[in-house]
Amino acid sequence: MHVHSTMKTWIYDNRDKDPLDLVDIPNPKLVDQNRKAKPPRWFIPLLMGRGTKSTNLAFRSDNLYLSAFTNGAGDCFSFAPDLPGDYVVPGSTVLGFRSSYRFLLGNEEETRQGWEYLVDLVVGPEAVLDAADVVSDFNPLTTPVHLIKRAIATLIVAFMEAQRFPFIRQIVSGYWASGNEGPLGARGAQLVVNWNDISCALRLWDASADKSEWNSSEANRLKKEPPVGLGITTPKEALDEIWPVLIGECSH
Repeated sequence: MHVHSTMKTWIYDNRDKDPLDLVDIPNPKLVDQNRKAKPPRWFIPLLMGRGTKSTNLAFRSDNLYLSAFTNGAGDCFSFAPDLPGDYVVPGSTVLGFRSSYRFLLGNEEETRQGWEYLVDLVVGPEAVLDAADVVSDFNPLTTPVHLIKRAIATLIVAFMEAQRFPFIRQIVSGYWASGNEGPLGARGAQLVVNWNDISCALRLWDASADKSEWNSSEANRLKKEPPVGLGITTPKEALDEIWPVLIGECSH
């Protein structure tokens, strides 16, 4: 079974389970990512807001990044590319901002670390419904830019970051089970910006002959205490922190 099929099946089979029931699910590797090309597959969930409001989010299967979304009228929008030549969904309206959290939740003049933009992002049920409504009603001529940016960030964290990280899945699931609103918090925010480092550290460890070694550049960064690192000192701790493994650029 291809990785994209595994991911899709896992989402459908496990979306209603308690996150603690998923601890024994193995960590699949995504396919090699090529941001300059169309991904092998798309994950395009339909999110329903209040009433008849809705949006489709188009996530790439090779890195689970959001490439495009639709408003309630079916108009498709994508983001300004991070690098020249990055793939853009054909026929979509390209917006004037990028999809990284620094651009969605901050501004180019700020010098905060990437995770700091995410700490106070609210991911409870009302915040997510508000975000879905904003995206459904989105009109690039009338919707305030800061509203659509925050709405997009909220939906990415509540749905796709919760797939990447069991810790975030527990946070979001807890808010939805209780009906309470609350922020992502520092630990969740720091995990988000370290997905590539965690994935690389695991891939390099898995490829090494000596499985007692946990000393790649990425692993050494992860060993440091937050906020510099994550306090991850062993491969098992790293495996426990993520579910899918990103195939990105590593130190070697």
